[in-house]
Amino acid sequence: MESTGGWVCRPARGAMFGHQVALSPHKGMFSRYARSMKITHQTHAMLTLILAFSVIPLLGGCNAIRGGGGSGGASTIVSDANNKVFKASFDIKAYTHFDENTAEVYLTDLSDEQLVAFFAPDNDWSSISGTLVQVHLFLDPKPGKTPIEHTAATATVRYAIITDGEVGLYDGAGFMLPGQKPGKGSISGTIRSAPLRITRATPGFVDVFDAAKLELEFDAKLNDAIAAELRARLDAMAAKARPIQ
Repeated sequence: MESTGGWVCRPARGAMFGHQVALSPHKGMFSRYARSMKITHQTHAMLTLILAFSVIPLLGGCNAIRGGGGSGGASTIVSDANNKVFKASFDIKAYTHFDENTAEVYLTDLSDEQLVAFFAPDNDWSSISGTLVQVHLFLDPKPGKTPIEHTAATATVRYAIITDGEVGLYDGAGFMLPGQKPGKGSISGTIRSAPLRITRATPGFVDVFDAAKLELEFDAKLNDAIAAELRARLDAMAAKARPIQ
């Protein structure tokens, strides 16, 4: 059992929030999830206390994801073909790390309701519009040992744009020199002029960029649970989209 900012979760097959269930303060929902967990009366009481003393506005689904936080996050995509510009600012930011060199950062401007809709029973994504970005740092550059220049690549980027449920996934790579080593309480970074190209899309998605360049900056807090939640949604979009021939 894990508690994140007042958000108590348990593993569950096919559940919301990246194969976890967020326990709602609503009595009926709590009871239903409690029965599915087959918990004891003592455990039920303990969970009730946890929920009672949590910050109520942060409970009930994706509101708790906003605990990911960080001081900033924004991106700009400029098309190489027609100079069209797409900008986004990210309210939810979180990262997870694997070792001292590798980490994954997740950034999104999707609302709470939209994040919930990904795994709603009706599977209707028509209300979802926004962006979700994954930055995979595969090498922490070290002066004298690795290239320290913006023509090198130390991170890959998967940039998902969803418009009324139609998905386009753009992939690219660029140079990122993290402000802190992976594993610290937060990580910051910038990526400049990273080549970006669409690789997967649903049939109704319209690509307005063709080839493009990405400018990205962020400051994200270490939060494995929220990173996993956002990764689950990115995986869901990738599964729905099809490779571009």
